[in-house]
Amino acid sequence: MKSVFAAIVTILALVYAWLAFIGIEPADRRPGTLLAGTEQPLPTDLSFLDTAMEVELETRPWFGIPFSVTVVVARDADEIYVPSLYDTAQPFPGTKYWNHVVAANPNVRLRVDEMLYPLTITPVTNEAEFRDAFAALGRKYPFWREQMTLDGSQPRFALLRLQPR
Repeated sequence: MKSVFAAIVTILALVYAWLAFIGIEPADRRPGTLLAGTEQPLPTDLSFLDTAMEVELETRPWFGIPFSVTVVVARDADEIYVPSLYDTAQPFPGTKYWNHVVAANPNVRLRVDEMLYPLTITPVTNEAEFRDAFAALGRKYPFWREQMTLDGSQPRFALLRLQPR
C-alpha cells in the first residue's frame, strides 16, 4: 500500500513540475501554463504592439502553476489594454478564471512574439479612461469597431490596463 501511495505522489509531483516549469502553450481559446521566451523590461516605444494582433498573458495563481491565455492588445498613447469578454453583464472579475487570478495577484507576464514583459494588471474603473481604451480597441480590431456601432450599447466586458512593474 505504501508503494502505491509513493507512486501516486511521485506521478503527481512530476506532473506538477512539468506544468509549473516546462509549460503548455495557450492556443486560441485553450489556456496554457508557463510561457516560454526571453524576459526583458518593457520598452518605452510601444509601437511594436500596433502590429501584434494576439498576444499571450501569463498569470500566477496561488498554487504555483502559471495560467496563460491568448488575448488581444491595444494601446492608447503609453497605456496598454487587454479586454476580457463576459457572457452577461457583471463586474470585474466576472466569470473568467484568469480575472480572478489577477484580482488576487496582479503580477503578470505579457508575451509578444518571443519576448516576455513583466507587468502589473489592473481593471480600468475610470469612465474616461474606459472610453479611451475601448476606442483604442475599436481602431485596431474590426470586432471591437463593430461593438462600438451597435445601437450605442457596449458588449459585456472588462478592460484591464497593463503597466511595467
